[in-house]
Amino acid sequence: MKKHITLPVIIHSDLQDYQKDKLYTDYFAWLKTELEFISEREVKILMYRQDEAPKLAGYNYKNEDGSAALVGWRDLLHDWYSGILSRDRDEAKLTKILLLTRDNINEKLGGLLGGLGGIALIKGHCAIASISSYRAPAHEIGHMLGATHEDGEVIYDGWWRDTIMLADELSHARGNVYRFSDKNRQHIRDYLKQFP
Repeated sequence: MKKHITLPVIIHSDLQDYQKDKLYTDYFAWLKTELEFISEREVKILMYRQDEAPKLAGYNYKNEDGSAALVGWRDLLHDWYSGILSRDRDEAKLTKILLLTRDNINEKLGGLLGGLGGIALIKGHCAIASISSYRAPAHEIGHMLGATHEDGEVIYDGWWRDTIMLADELSHARGNVYRFSDKNRQHIRDYLKQFP
């Protein structure tokens, strides 16, 4: 039997007025189904509020430099992730930790020209994503599992809809197909093949 994928989601303190169940339904329930279909593994999504992870939920993620925000998040997770790594290297590599935020990491012209809604360590263990788009958390989790922008696509089925990894200036005008493209599904399968 294949090992499961674990997705700890730290709900940032700026989302404390949101219901955990609503966040799960809107941003993760459909993603769990998609990832289980792709990977043929159980996917465990564990959501932590501020009272359950105060040091992590209070992280100051807003930064003009998205990479600096990600490095700070990675460093903050060091002890927690090292504990997982010391128990089981494969378990650690199948654990992808997401900081879920209300706002973008940064914005251009006060948000008029968009902003950075998320960032991830490619094939790594951590990411930050805002709820500014229903796709943003799934998009960053996709990066941690090997999916790429280049293989995102628009699907037309009466209206144009984006797969999870497509992010361009027209994405807000198109719908969400709530799935990875076939190529990105294969990238994720290829990444996961290395783990039992």
